[in-house]
Amino acid sequence: MPYSHFDIETLKKLLEQSGLAGFIYQHQQHMLVLQEAFNDAGSALNNFIQHDYSSDQLGLQFGLRLSDNQWQFMIGVTHSNQDRSYEIGAGNLKGDQRAFNLLYAFYNFPKAFHTIEMPLAATTDQLQLAIEKQLFNLPSMEFLNTAIKINPMGEQIFWMKSFIIQQSLEMKVRIQTSLL
Repeated sequence: MPYSHFDIETLKKLLEQSGLAGFIYQHQQHMLVLQEAFNDAGSALNNFIQHDYSSDQLGLQFGLRLSDNQWQFMIGVTHSNQDRSYEIGAGNLKGDQRAFNLLYAFYNFPKAFHTIEMPLAATTDQLQLAIEKQLFNLPSMEFLNTAIKINPMGEQIFWMKSFIIQQSLEMKVRIQTSLL
């Protein structure tokens, strides 16, 4: 389903009715961002993760953008760490990145902000591939390869990568379900 038959007002109304977030922010006439996202139980979604050793922190935020008459699923990723040599302010966000600025400034000043986009109708494999290409392959995200935990079967799990994929997949499916 391409979701192209939804206009922004209808989409916003359906998302608000579904209880996915405390507030749906409309950015211009082509973008919606879930502010204060909720999990399935209706409590605040854990959208922050921190590396155990490097102090790198990531914040996730989700939204939808209309592009070429098709709805895109968007993930906004804030990257922060203790290195104060380079910090960017919310005023330096460009274009549609500005829609994500309510989560942008959290407990450490951000060093980078990235957006990931894919069709709202993307499959699980397409979602994983988009996140790999648009985020995990960035040189600044190399620290994700050292965020490893051992599962009960003795296998190494890249837990931060898994967290990002799982939270993104769950939110994309919840958005899609709210539009049925």
